[in-house]
Amino acid sequence: MDDRHLQETGAWLQENAGIAVPLRIRREELEERLAAHLEYLTERDFQQFVLLLYKVDVSEKKVKEILAVEQYPGVFRSIARLIIERQEEKIRSREQYRQPPETLPDDEEKW
Repeated sequence: MDDRHLQETGAWLQENAGIAVPLRIRREELEERLAAHLEYLTERDFQQFVLLLYKVDVSEKKVKEILAVEQYPGVFRSIARLIIERQEEKIRSREQYRQPPETLPDDEEKW
């Protein structure tokens, strides 16, 4: 996976989940930090846990599958992986469908 996508995902998680993420981070370390944060949220602020899943737009079906199969503490690592993968998917999608700026002759107005 593109390292740039991982770094952007880390920056997004820092901003939206309040996780301290260094500028350069390995996937395993980001999963570990996010998993610890998810465990904290489920114990202390479950509403924020659900809100984070909503913000990332993680598939509820996939989360339920993980919850049905995984055991503590691996469940948090699996959900963290799912969040990271979804965020990277959104980044790739934005890049794919980003349109170049419109170029118009100097005398035409842009509506």
